[in-house]
Amino acid sequence: MKNILYILYSSILFALASTGSFAQEKEPEPQKKIVVKAFAKPGAILLRWAVTDKYAWKYSNQYGFIVERTTVLRDGKPLTSPEKRILFGDTIKPRPPKDWESLVRTNDMAAVAAQAIYGATFQVNNKEENELLQVFYESEELDRRFGFSLFAIDQDFEVAQYAGLGFVDTDVKENEKYLYNIKSAIPEDRMTVEPSGVFISTKDTEALPQPTDFFGYFYENAFVLVWEYDQLLPYYTAYNLERSEDGTAFEKINEVPITKLADTPYSGVSYTDSIPQYGKKYWYRIVGINYFNETSPPSEATALIGFKEIKAEPIFASANITSENQVALEWTFAEEELWKLNKYELLRAKTAIGPYKTVLDSIAPDQKKVTYGPLSNINYFKLKAVGKHQDFKESPPTMVQPVDSIPPNKPEGMKGVIDTLGIVTLQWKKNTELDLKGYTILRAYRKDQEFTKLTKRNLRNETYIDSIDMTSFDKAVYYRLIAEDHRYNESIPSDTLILVKPDRIPPTSPVFKTYEIKNGIVNLSWINSSSDDWASTIVYRRDTSDSIPQPWKKVFETPYSNVTQFADIETIPGKKYAYTLITVDQSKLESEPTPAVVMDIPIQLIKPGVKGLYAKVDREQKLIQLVWNLKAKDAVEIQVYRKSNKEPFTLYQRLDPETNRWIDQRLTANTTYTYAFKPVFKDGSIGTWEEIEVKY
Repeated sequence: MKNILYILYSSILFALASTGSFAQEKEPEPQKKIVVKAFAKPGAILLRWAVTDKYAWKYSNQYGFIVERTTVLRDGKPLTSPEKRILFGDTIKPRPPKDWESLVRTNDMAAVAAQAIYGATFQVNNKEENELLQVFYESEELDRRFGFSLFAIDQDFEVAQYAGLGFVDTDVKENEKYLYNIKSAIPEDRMTVEPSGVFISTKDTEALPQPTDFFGYFYENAFVLVWEYDQLLPYYTAYNLERSEDGTAFEKINEVPITKLADTPYSGVSYTDSIPQYGKKYWYRIVGINYFNETSPPSEATALIGFKEIKAEPIFASANITSENQVALEWTFAEEELWKLNKYELLRAKTAIGPYKTVLDSIAPDQKKVTYGPLSNINYFKLKAVGKHQDFKESPPTMVQPVDSIPPNKPEGMKGVIDTLGIVTLQWKKNTELDLKGYTILRAYRKDQEFTKLTKRNLRNETYIDSIDMTSFDKAVYYRLIAEDHRYNESIPSDTLILVKPDRIPPTSPVFKTYEIKNGIVNLSWINSSSDDWASTIVYRRDTSDSIPQPWKKVFETPYSNVTQFADIETIPGKKYAYTLITVDQSKLESEPTPAVVMDIPIQLIKPGVKGLYAKVDREQKLIQLVWNLKAKDAVEIQVYRKSNKEPFTLYQRLDPETNRWIDQRLTANTTYTYAFKPVFKDGSIGTWEEIEVKY
C-alpha cells in the first residue's frame, strides 16, 4: 500500500529530476535531499521545491527552508563580488492554519494539503472519494501525509506556496542572472538534508510544448479521449480537457485537473466523457498545466460524433429447403431497434466458426425473408444487422444441408501404440468432408472375432485412448475406424490396425557349454536361450583380481542364433576374470545372468627391460637428464617410477617406447632420487625393472 503513496509523490520528484534545470542526477540519491525547479517569466522567477524523504518533510514543516539568492551576472558579465541575500527575510514555512481557511473553501487541493500538514488525524470524509482513499488509510500515518501533501501541491502552485514549498521572486532585473540555493533550516544535529540550486534569469523563458498524440473515439455510448502523458511529464503534471460544439469556442469540462495516479506500462492517459447529444458533432482538445499553474498551447482538436449502437441481434426463425439447391431463410428482429438499421447482410461459411463471406448485401431493414442458392453439401448462415453508423450485430449461425446420401470417405492413416500398463493411444488422419459428424472405434482380440463398438457417441477428434487386459493370452489387439456424417451415412471401415501387446515376461537364460584358456586367450561356447522371441546373446566380463568388486563390462553381443562362441583376446596375464551370459528378447527384456565362470590368466615370462640407463645432473639448469636404450619392438609404453629418501615408488611418468631420453625438472635440492624404468608390451607382459639412484 506504501507503493501507491510513493507513486503519487514520486511523480513530482522524478519529473523534477529529469529536466536540465536541476543540479541533480536522474536516479534518486539514497541520502535525504532537496529537489528544485524554476520557471522564468517577465518580471518574476517562480521557484518550486520538495524533499525526498517523509521525515525531512515532517521536520521541514517545523523548521522551514532558506532561499538564498546570489546575483552572479549583470549585463552578461560576472560580478567580482557576487551579491547574496536571503529571500523572504527569514525561513519559509507552511502558513499557519488560519491563513488557509479562505483558500480551503474554494480549493480541494488546498484542503488536502492543509489536512496533511495540520490535521490531528489524516482522514478525508468525502464519501465520493473513499474508494481511492481507503487504500491510503491502511498505510502509515506519515506516509499518507507525505504522499498526499506532495500530490496536492504538485497540482497547484498556489497551494505549494501556502505549504512552504514554493516562492515567487518579483524583485528581479532583466540584466541580471541569479543562482538560487534552497537550504533546509533543520538543525544538523537532528537531520542533514542536501541542498539544491538552480541558475536562471528572467530572460531564460521557455516556450511550453504543445501536447501531442491526442485522439478520441466512440465506445460503449461514450467518448474516450487519449493522449501522451509520460513523455511530457517534465513539463506538465495535469491537464484540462476542453470541449466545443462549433470547433471554435472551447470550454473546460473537467472539475479537477486530470492526472495519472498510478505507474502503468502505458505512457498515455485517458478520460471518458458522456455524450451530451447523440448524432451531434463535438470537438475536443487538451491544455497542459505545469508545476507553476502555467498552461500550454492547446493540442490539435479532434472531432467526434456519438450515436446509438444496435443492441439487439437478428435471430433465424426458419430455414426451409425449397428445392434441391435452394433455401428460404426467415428471421426476427426487435421492432424498437429497427430505426437504427441501415441494412442486412447474409453471410455464409463452410464451418460454424467461419470464415464467413457476404453472399447477399443491401437487404432492406424492413425485410424478414430471403431465398438463397446454390447450396453446398453443408452451409452455415449468419445474418448481419448493420447500423446507420457502421455498427452491427450478427445472428447465431444456422446450418443448412440439402438431401445427402453419400457417406464419408474411408478413414486413413490409423496408427497406435500400447504401453506396458495396457494403455492404447490411437491416432488417424482427419476426414475432409464438411458435413462430418465424427468417428466410431471398433475393437477385437482375434482376427476371426466380431468387432465391437467402443464409443456410444461419435468422436470429434482424431485421437482415442483405450485400455486393454494385459493378463490375457492374446498377443495382439485389432482396431477399425468408421466415419459418419450428419445424415448418419457411414463410411466403409478403415484398414485393420494390428497392435502387438508389450512383452513383460523375460526370456530364459543361456547356458555355458565349454570354457578354456589357450595360449592366453579365453574361449567360451554356450547354448542359446529357448525363448521364441530371442533377439541376442551378450557376454559380460568382470575383473575379480582385486578385493574391491569391479563392474561388469559388456565384451561381446551377437544377434545371430548360429554364433555361440567367443574368444576374449583382451585379457591381461596374471588377472582373474569372471564371465556371464544374458539373453535379450525382442521387447528388450533381459534374462537372469548365467552362473558365472571364473578364469585365471597365467602370467607371461618377463621380457628384457631398458639397457644402459644413465643419469646426468645439471644443477645450474635445475634438472636431471636420464638416457637409456630399449630394443624391443612390441612395447606400448615405458613406465617411469620415482621415489625420494624413504618414500615408496610411485608411477611418475608414461613415455613413448620410441623415446630414449627424458628430463625431470620437478626437483628439490639436497634430495636423493631413485628412478625405475619398466616397459609394457602389447600382450600385457612387462619388461625387467631397472633402477638408478641420483643425488641432486
